Amino acid sequence: MTRGGHAAAMRLLLACGIAAPLLYVVADVIGALSYPGYRYAGQAISEMSAIGAPTAELLAPFYTGFSVLFVAFAAGVWFSAGTRRSLRWSAGFMIALAALGIGWALFPMNARGSERTFTDTMHLVLSAASVLLLASAMACGSAAFGRTFRIYSALSVITMLVFGYLTTLDVPRVDVGLPTPHLGINERLSMAAWLLWIAVLAIQLVRSSGNSQVMQSRRLASP
Repeated sequence: MTRGGHAAAMRLLLACGIAAPLLYVVADVIGALSYPGYRYAGQAISEMSAIGAPTAELLAPFYTGFSVLFVAFAAGVWFSAGTRRSLRWSAGFMIALAALGIGWALFPMNARGSERTFTDTMHLVLSAASVLLLASAMACGSAAFGRTFRIYSALSVITMLVFGYLTTLDVPRVDVGLPTPHLGINERLSMAAWLLWIAVLAIQLVRSSGNSQVMQSRRLASP
């Protein structure tokens, strides 16, 4: 592959970090609109893929597409890391997160108000593991750029964790079918924090990749 072709392929992989969050948001909106009686502010995202949910099959291709795009982005982060070891660690945590995603298909939650089973317990375990991997990926990735990005990353992790914790407080109410007026809001704010961070990281890497290519072209063109 030529140098220009390699750079184009790298930008394409990194652009997947913008496409993946957008696809997830689209899936979330389509799922909510297609689920009769679904309360966007008061119900969890996972309820749209729960056992017996009318939108489970509809959303499956969207989540598969998200996983493919996310893995492609993680590969782009790995290959663009260069000497930045922190980026390789970040990419590694992302790949581990993508691998963990297989578990979501194996252990969907039961519908609200159903008796908790092993699949529900595993669903919660997967959620906790995902948050740990995301926080690790964000912490490592933050070191790849300047102070502003580090501060933004720290705020993103805090936002993800705080609203993720608020989400967990409603889990017992979901188990017994009680109202959860803010569950959907809290979970989506937690999700938005890391999805936006992924997109921002992708933009940063595309820009730095472009700047490096320009500098290299100038060196080659100089007498």
